[in-house]
Amino acid sequence: MQGVSASGAFVLLTSTVLIIIFHENCSSSFFRRHFDSFFEPSAFKPLYPALYWFGCSVLIFGIIPLCLGRVVLKRPWMTWGIGIGDWRFGLPVTLSLFFAFLPVLVIVSYQPVFQNKYPIYDAALESVWHLVIYEAGYAAYFVGWEFIFRGFMLFGLRPAIGNYAVFVQMIPFAILHFGKPQLETMAAVFAGVILGLLALRTRSFWYGTFLHIGVAVTNDMLAVYQKNLWP
Repeated sequence: MQGVSASGAFVLLTSTVLIIIFHENCSSSFFRRHFDSFFEPSAFKPLYPALYWFGCSVLIFGIIPLCLGRVVLKRPWMTWGIGIGDWRFGLPVTLSLFFAFLPVLVIVSYQPVFQNKYPIYDAALESVWHLVIYEAGYAAYFVGWEFIFRGFMLFGLRPAIGNYAVFVQMIPFAILHFGKPQLETMAAVFAGVILGLLALRTRSFWYGTFLHIGVAVTNDMLAVYQKNLWP
């Protein structure tokens, strides 16, 4: 295994700083403290903190590291895994993983700890449109979330440490699940490795993104159904 190069060190440093910025400045509570007073009351205002959180993910975990990779490290856009890659492999594997995991989602949806946790924002349950807007934003959130790990970190570190980059990006990914049900946090360790391997094999972070979106949205829908709270 080679040592970490200057570009690899830049990726590690940048990823760490961006994760800290996101953690400290992009929560719904941060929005309520600093921005809530700028918006007039409206039917959808309760969703603004969630949409702020989702938008920050796209910007801080997606757009900014992608631009830094291109401008600072001068690597072509597609070398960061943003292309479609090997879709003939990626699509069927993504669908197979989703349907393989679906029974687990159904089983855990019966547990009160998951029913009480999801959807994360109660405002999503105020109407059908609230739920639709919330889930669309939630899907966008995972584009940024997946890119920082399975795009920027994975493809940024691979030239220096090879496939060991899969395990490096898995560590902060799992740590950021702290505060969620313990079963979900433990599962994030294995999910981080699987999603990393999928990104390497397909040369694209999109398939892990689609899988993550599918699992997260389905989890929300099952939790709502179990609570008999369909708007």
